[in-house]
Amino acid sequence: MSEQFVFQGRLAFEKLKAESNKLILLEVGAPHCGACETLKPLLHQLTTEQNGNCYLVDIDMTEDPDLAVELGVRSAPTVVLFKGDRQLEKIVGLKPKKFYAETIQKSL
Repeated sequence: MSEQFVFQGRLAFEKLKAESNKLILLEVGAPHCGACETLKPLLHQLTTEQNGNCYLVDIDMTEDPDLAVELGVRSAPTVVLFKGDRQLEKIVGLKPKKFYAETIQKSL
């Protein structure tokens, strides 16, 4: 059975932060956000290409507004990269795939 690399919600994020030293991509989005829907498959693909070196956690900012506030997220989509409790990067808005790929590589 293969390991899971894509998760949803704050509980999954908190558990991964506490239990793993792998890179975590936290994608904060909202329903009816066109850019979020465009970004989601791109991040899934980039996560898969990392061969288990990172996790992706999808957060709906309408369901987890407290987390969005804690992270200073004011617009969707926003991608926040973590290793453990340490925030490494915050990417606001939709960017080209190459930008996300390069940011992931330098954060691994």
